Amino acid sequence: MERFNDQVVMITGAASGIGKATALLFLEENARVVAVDIDRTGLDTLLEEIPETKHERVLPMVADVVHLDQVEQMVHRVVQQWGRVDVLFNNAGIEETDSITNTTEAMWDRQITVNLKSIFACSKFVIPLMQEAGHGAIVNTASIEGVVAEPRGAAYVASKGGIVMLTKEMALSYATDNIRVNCVCPGWIDTPMARRSIDKHGGLEMMMPEIQRLQPLGRLGTPQEVAKAVLFLASEDASFITGTALMVDGGYTAQ
Repeated sequence: MERFNDQVVMITGAASGIGKATALLFLEENARVVAVDIDRTGLDTLLEEIPETKHERVLPMVADVVHLDQVEQMVHRVVQQWGRVDVLFNNAGIEETDSITNTTEAMWDRQITVNLKSIFACSKFVIPLMQEAGHGAIVNTASIEGVVAEPRGAAYVASKGGIVMLTKEMALSYATDNIRVNCVCPGWIDTPMARRSIDKHGGLEMMMPEIQRLQPLGRLGTPQEVAKAVLFLASEDASFITGTALMVDGGYTAQ
């Protein structure tokens, strides 16, 4: 199945985790992938995992997507290379979080900027291309913590809740342009970022009973499972879906 044959797909945070898994799935469906990350080494590793026959379909770009000038230059280069962007997956994100009283100003600013401002920056320059083309699909990575809170998660929860609401605003603002905007809300997914958090709490063996309690399916999700949800929302299979927050959480938020 090639739902995205020759479509141009821009993915931020593409060097690892959910972004990497999503890039690989889009390539399997014959898309052209703009793989964006601040981690040059990670992008090199991604390319090593892609068959050489697909390399011409990948445009790796090192950029810090919180800086509008870098994003504008990046989008300009994509237009020069491939002329358009059909799908934007705003996936760049970090987790460095604590309670309000334990959060420094630098921690707060970095969390909100990387997780939320990056979506503003990339969408600001990609949406005009989609308007000109008369169609487009945007998927943002939020989190279960954009819908339900947990203690000691002030900046992260605030940023992810902001993404859920920004997704809804964008969906309403650009519906008449035939641009659909949705977000995925992953639960505990087996990514490098989640593993770092798990390690801080004593490691997977210690955390697994709690993860099994929180996620009724009884395990960590995989990056590929989130990636499949992203591809669904970006595809014509979801042609009448916009403004939604899709839980990919093993039942976490059903409780």
